[in-house]
Amino acid sequence: MRAKYTNVAIPEELAHQIDKLIKKSKLGYTSRAQFVLEAIRAKMEAQK
Repeated sequence: MRAKYTNVAIPEELAHQIDKLIKKSKLGYTSRAQFVLEAIRAKMEAQK
């Protein structure tokens, strides 16, 4: 079964900061969505 997605709004400046980080880093992210998804998962895991 294919995953369903929803949109989340973030401030434009934060989006630009994420884009810059993705471009200059060697972390392996290929998109803003991939970065944000992993950040959310890490935060949720830390709350356990």
